[in-house]
Amino acid sequence: MVELPENEAHHASRVLRCSINDAIVLFDGNGYEAHATIRSIDKRGVIASIDSTRFAPRDHSDRLHFAVALPKGDRQRSTIEKLVELGVDSLSPLETARSVAVVNESNSERLERYVVEACKQCRRNRLMSIHPTISIQRITSLQNDTSIWILHPETIDQESYSIAKANEHACKLEVKRLLFLVGPEGGFTDEEVRIAISQGAQLLSFGERIQRVETAVSTAAVLGSCWLA
Repeated sequence: MVELPENEAHHASRVLRCSINDAIVLFDGNGYEAHATIRSIDKRGVIASIDSTRFAPRDHSDRLHFAVALPKGDRQRSTIEKLVELGVDSLSPLETARSVAVVNESNSERLERYVVEACKQCRRNRLMSIHPTISIQRITSLQNDTSIWILHPETIDQESYSIAKANEHACKLEVKRLLFLVGPEGGFTDEEVRIAISQGAQLLSFGERIQRVETAVSTAAVLGSCWLA
């Protein structure tokens, strides 16, 4: 038997309108999920009995990572949702010269709540990790046999890969772990791009149309999923 946490009990009873004997699926955020049946539901909480459990994570097993200069407001939530839905394993908020949102200890809980809500919606059972904010100068700390790609529409001191060329390059390398760097609405500065290149990043361009942050992370996540398949 398991008693649901207060917020989840409220969601089950008041939002989903669950009843006794309803079948539900629970997850622990670490890749395990359980098929369960509600046995009691009242103002004090919800209790369910576990019928079966299994380990079935729906992500990329710590191989797909993003460092993103997050936007503000609802677009920040949308960005988190896309990353979770597309199986990204971890997110490091990225501090850049043109960043518009600051993520620190006081507001990081909000991002974690967005992750949980997105997991519930898309039936992902292992949570995307939210790491502390990092600067472009410190991306080497995220490397571990990792292929790094910085999204930037222009060539600076290095050839810029189109999606087609990047696909060919990634296939040759047999990429095992990926890190995408996504800048703010104003883009990375030339100096930030040069710093990233000096740390081993490859330039990746999505063409002449400039994408918003939440669109860019979706494009890159789909691309990364294909490379890791």
